[in-house]
Amino acid sequence: MTQTSATTRGFKRPFRKIVATFACLVALAAAPLPSFAGSLTGTYLLSPAQLATGFSVRVLGRGPVTGEFKTVSGKMTLDQNRPEKSQVVVKVDLRSVHTNNDKVTGFLKSSAMFDVANHPVATFQSTRVHITGQNTAEVEGVLNLRGKQKRTKLSVKITDSKANGQVGFEVSGGFFRSLYGMDAGLPIYADKVNLEIRGTGKRS
Repeated sequence: MTQTSATTRGFKRPFRKIVATFACLVALAAAPLPSFAGSLTGTYLLSPAQLATGFSVRVLGRGPVTGEFKTVSGKMTLDQNRPEKSQVVVKVDLRSVHTNNDKVTGFLKSSAMFDVANHPVATFQSTRVHITGQNTAEVEGVLNLRGKQKRTKLSVKITDSKANGQVGFEVSGGFFRSLYGMDAGLPIYADKVNLEIRGTGKRS
């Protein structure tokens, strides 16, 4: 009981981050491209230094848990005239998962969770973009995690565009971890992983 409880707590925190990271990249590719400073059409590179990812998982009887991933990269292609054709591809190094507890971090890397020894990288690729407003969109894509591919839906908003070729964005959404074989702690720890991401893409 004690061992399972401790493991479960740690698991939630980093898991959110992974979600957050994926969402962030997706957001960039799917947003509807409003009329900011200049055209947004082009290819943008996403680097760890420009991404702030955050995730949360509700816990029965107490506050949510959180975590992060330190190595996330990707590329997004925005189309000013046909935003629904925008695309994004993101890679997350699961070995970079981090929490404030070494035991929890180790558990997340184990075969019971991310299984980094066999699946060190998770990827997300957008498949459909639905414009919902002047600078917002709903993005659908496939999250490949632990060898399983499942569809995920995210809400994206373009927040800024600068003359130096950078575009800012915010992403929110979530997914169910049990679909990827990570069901430790259910139902005390919620199945759904909620995420919020903010970042900046740089035109290549």
